[in-house]
Amino acid sequence: MKRLPVLLCTAASMVLAAAPAGAAPNIYHTISSTHGSATVTSISGCEQTEVFVSSSVAMYASQPGPVNKQGLSAVFVRVTDICAAPAGVVTAAAGGGTVLFQAEGQNMAPLVVDPRLNTASISTGMAGTDGEGNPVTISLSATWTATGPLEHDTVHTHSNYPDEGTVNATDNNLRRAAAADVAVSVDGMTAAGTDPNAVLEQVKSRCIEVARPGVEGFFPCFGFPG
Repeated sequence: MKRLPVLLCTAASMVLAAAPAGAAPNIYHTISSTHGSATVTSISGCEQTEVFVSSSVAMYASQPGPVNKQGLSAVFVRVTDICAAPAGVVTAAAGGGTVLFQAEGQNMAPLVVDPRLNTASISTGMAGTDGEGNPVTISLSATWTATGPLEHDTVHTHSNYPDEGTVNATDNNLRRAAAADVAVSVDGMTAAGTDPNAVLEQVKSRCIEVARPGVEGFFPCFGFPG
């Protein structure tokens, strides 16, 4: 099976409004989905602090159906004693050692970004949990500034499933390399730093499913062909 475009990742957040199998084609639009990510790592003595940030804003629509607007931001923080002998399972990202503290959280705060991916930002507080499942409040502030040219590509996929139907999908993608400044505070701990290898990405796409008469459960736009 050919790999369908990025819609497979982004369309999963849409509310499905599929027509009955064998009826009119199901058409799903990612009107625009923009995403920023960053990773910041700092070491002070034996203490390594890692922060992973992801933030997005998107508009989706099925046809027929309403436009669905949404944001999603998430952060993961981990502090590791890299001089200590590993306790239990060693995590690859931590590079060994003993995890002293970790926390994660997410909310529906949208990424604020300009259409040409020159700059983006997120500033929000979110409920989360620490490594033991206790509730914590995480404060996140991050800004992205473009450092590279605007990259553009398109992807078109047409796949035929003889017993189920056909799917036609098109992606229109933009991408910029960026530097991200990140600051996080949680449970009395603060961390800040810059990721010079961050990225901003935008996807606009359309996916059309045409099921054969009598076929049910044919949703290749969401990764479920037949």
